[in-house]
Amino acid sequence: MRDTEESASLVASRLHCSRQQAPGPLCATLHKDERLTVTRSGAVTGSPSILHFQYKLNERRFSCWDTVLATNCLYLEIPHGVLPEGSKEGLTSLLEFAEETLKVGYVFLWFDKTREDRMFITRTFHYMGFEVVKPDHALVQTRPDLFFMVYSMDSSSSDEE
Repeated sequence: MRDTEESASLVASRLHCSRQQAPGPLCATLHKDERLTVTRSGAVTGSPSILHFQYKLNERRFSCWDTVLATNCLYLEIPHGVLPEGSKEGLTSLLEFAEETLKVGYVFLWFDKTREDRMFITRTFHYMGFEVVKPDHALVQTRPDLFFMVYSMDSSSSDEE
């Protein structure tokens, strides 16, 4: 279990999609295939890493997700605005990579509670296997302005969430 102070700093980071083609000096490519590229930005051993997922939809369009990897969890902010076409495919690829390569136990996502499409987003991610996080969950800080959902890689532990 992680300390809620650490999770608070992760949530406060409020990541946005990075579409830079040339990573900076502290970036490392973790994975690259025909559709998915995963890079890590500036991590010091033992501290959370920022991972950038870029999923190729076609020759000119990409679905991008920025995440924070800490301990046994991957944290993902759902950006403001309409989710781009192909986001489901990109997120599915992200979940597969998180489970098979990163070996994380949980993927947490969050978004602003004031979003007009909150119910639609909640239903969409629930359909993909995400569950609403209870307010007292040990791996996320309680934030009245944010809504959290979790995807458990071990389906038998979903009752604990």
